[in-house]
Amino acid sequence: MEYLNVEPQPVWACNDNPVFNERGAAELIGISAELLKKWRQRDQGPDYIQYGRGGPIRYELSVLAAFREAHKVHVGTQR
Repeated sequence: MEYLNVEPQPVWACNDNPVFNERGAAELIGISAELLKKWRQRDQGPDYIQYGRGGPIRYELSVLAAFREAHKVHVGTQR
């Protein structure tokens, strides 16, 4: 019997909703990391995950995509 030599996949290959740090999240939605931080301080912007009080902040890909889509301006429609 012949066995296939399968290389292990990186974690991101099986994670369908990865998380991003502030810088990566800001880049994905096309703003600066500083603006993203200001939005958090003002209780605005996309939802995020915070691991403990004062801990690291992460943004889920699905949340960032939904946030970006919600702010799309459709040309020719009234606002």
